[in-house]
Amino acid sequence: MRVTPQQGAPGSTVSLDVACLDNVGAVHSPVFDIGALKCNPEGHQPWRLFGTATVRSNAASGQYQISTTCGANELSTEFTVIAPPTR
Repeated sequence: MRVTPQQGAPGSTVSLDVACLDNVGAVHSPVFDIGALKCNPEGHQPWRLFGTATVRSNAASGQYQISTTCGANELSTEFTVIAPPTR
């Protein structure tokens, strides 16, 4: 599983990339509102799913885990919420 970029401020959007040859479970994270994962529309790499997530506006700065399952295995990565720039 990959999240790009690996850090962002509340309200920012990230891309998700999940590679799994088995059944993929729902993606979970305490700081993301996660959209649906979809296959490549051209049919390339049908075992790879893509989507987006938005960092929740009330997310506190810090490092968080984002995870899913691939069959019986857990896939996870870390994401860092950074403070929004001050004005």
